[in-house]
Amino acid sequence: MAFNEAALRAEYGGTKLYYQSVNKANEGAAPEFYDFHVSPRLTYTLETFAGNPIDLHTVTEEMAFQTGLEVGKIHWQTEEIPHELDGYGYLAWTQDKGLHGAFDGNAREFLKEESKEHLADYSVLCTARSEFEDPVVSRAIQVAVELRNRQFKKPLLANQDVSPENILLNDGRVRLIDPYPSIYYSRGMAGNFMNLYETYFIGLADTERYRSHQFSKCADQLKAMAIGFLEGYSAGDLQVEREVRGEQLLQLLETAHSHFCLLSEEISEEKRIRYGNAAAIKERLVWLSEELKSLAADQISELEQTVSG
Repeated sequence: MAFNEAALRAEYGGTKLYYQSVNKANEGAAPEFYDFHVSPRLTYTLETFAGNPIDLHTVTEEMAFQTGLEVGKIHWQTEEIPHELDGYGYLAWTQDKGLHGAFDGNAREFLKEESKEHLADYSVLCTARSEFEDPVVSRAIQVAVELRNRQFKKPLLANQDVSPENILLNDGRVRLIDPYPSIYYSRGMAGNFMNLYETYFIGLADTERYRSHQFSKCADQLKAMAIGFLEGYSAGDLQVEREVRGEQLLQLLETAHSHFCLLSEEISEEKRIRYGNAAAIKERLVWLSEELKSLAADQISELEQTVSG
């Protein structure tokens, strides 16, 4: 790998910031010690041992739920810790500014433009593939977009990489490692968790990237973790729960749209490992359309109540 000081300092500095924020919110929920050194001759990180990854194939659904509950609490509590960084988006580093969000400007306007892209992406899917056309899905996406545009207040520190191997257990205590932090609409990252655990990991279980995890054999545990996460993250607040479900719907939409886009380009080896070949992607698109319809039907009433209220 070519040495890239800015990228390394952004990655490692972001990890350090996230660990510090987690431990301020919930002491011991991340490695207590983390430091790094970056130079052309020697680059390394050091962190304390945090535990062993959760084995979803051996835990009960109740244990999976409790784990998700704790992860949700940690995420919610960490968002409450001020990050004190300029900008928004994924983290970047420069000599003059240090660690900061990659984008400047008005984050609310950026979110509104992103919301327009969600609507456009659904329109593209419906035009190209008739199985995505559904009035309930269309209405649910519109309501989810309206809800996020209304509720977003300010960019908060959140974590995108919440795969099971990054959730550790140490003497029964849940601890988080290897984050991919960003400063943005935190409900979006909560919705990302729900999409990953209720849909994405299960749907891509047969790909080369995820095959060793055998996610299809622990689908019930994955879904139990998602339900636990939502309960822990929302802390009983129905408004928050609905906001997260709205973001989950948009995350699922983008999963489908990204799969569709893959079919219009040459599938690289990296993408084949992650998503499979063209035939597998086409088959998964049909499944994703059904998942989108199911989630929209389940959530449309709650989302509309939130917007109208």
